[in-house]
Amino acid sequence: MASFELLPVEKGILRCRHTGEFTPEEVQSLAAFLQDYHGKLLIDLSGIKAEECIGNIQQFRPMMPTAAIFGVPLDAVILEITESYYIHPVQHFDNEEEALAWLREQ
Repeated sequence: MASFELLPVEKGILRCRHTGEFTPEEVQSLAAFLQDYHGKLLIDLSGIKAEECIGNIQQFRPMMPTAAIFGVPLDAVILEITESYYIHPVQHFDNEEEALAWLREQ
């Protein structure tokens, strides 16, 4: 079973649902996807522990498109990145409704 799944939510927004621990091949696959994808992501981390994904979020943050994360409590510091990168906004929300509303406004 893959450690993540990508499903359309609506035009221009994909849900990326984390479902388990990443293999090295999946890390490469997700990195390639993030570099090529130009839409918005709704990142669903519900059902997992924040500790399981913090390192991956920090690793993928520089290449993330505009994204809203929900499903686990996260410290805002995890999403911070140096100003030297050309970055897209990434925000954390308490629930899916807030995350989706923010993405629609972007």
